[in-house]
Amino acid sequence: MTPSAVGAAPQRRGAAKAAATRSMLVELAADLFAEQGYVQTSIRDIARRGSLTTGAIYGHFRNKADLLAEAINTRTAEELESHTMGIGRGPDYVETLTRVARDFRKRRRLRALIVQGAAAAQTDDETRDRLREEQLAHLRVWTAGYVRDRARLGIHPSVDVEAMALYFWAVELGLGVLEAMGIEPKSAKGWADVHNRAARGMQLPPAPQPRPAAVRGRRA
Repeated sequence: MTPSAVGAAPQRRGAAKAAATRSMLVELAADLFAEQGYVQTSIRDIARRGSLTTGAIYGHFRNKADLLAEAINTRTAEELESHTMGIGRGPDYVETLTRVARDFRKRRRLRALIVQGAAAAQTDDETRDRLREEQLAHLRVWTAGYVRDRARLGIHPSVDVEAMALYFWAVELGLGVLEAMGIEPKSAKGWADVHNRAARGMQLPPAPQPRPAAVRGRRA
């Protein structure tokens, strides 16, 4: 074995350990933010839960806002995008959105996490900017997928695809706000059916505009 190969092995182990620690911190933070609130959770709380020092956390993340954005990004990728990013090659988007809506209960903690972040963003500019960047990144990916495959998917040419992606994401996050108040759909089937109808509506042409009423002339 060459000296370079011998030196590479410890580096790989160190990188793997660092990646595992980072992943653990993201999961711990996501759980704590969702359980007790983003504002109420400190870096020290996360370190204590993971039996680490605060310095170990700052070695991976700049601050709490950075950790929150990474937690939301990871949960979104795992709980949503991993089940939807095949729409360009597999089932059509109507089927995908219907299936995802039916499984809405599985994403309760993700929505709670984003709601906590949105609340913190109202009073902290750094949190707002970091979350805005994270959310826009996902929306751009979803929009690009719909634009790329809109003809195959049957999305009507008149549909604003960016607005479409924003609409369905707003519905998902709006549900998180209602869940925080103890309100949620009574039926997964009914919730999925509404999404199915809305998704199929994207294949329709725009509604005809009503003609302006004729103005009758007045006699002198």
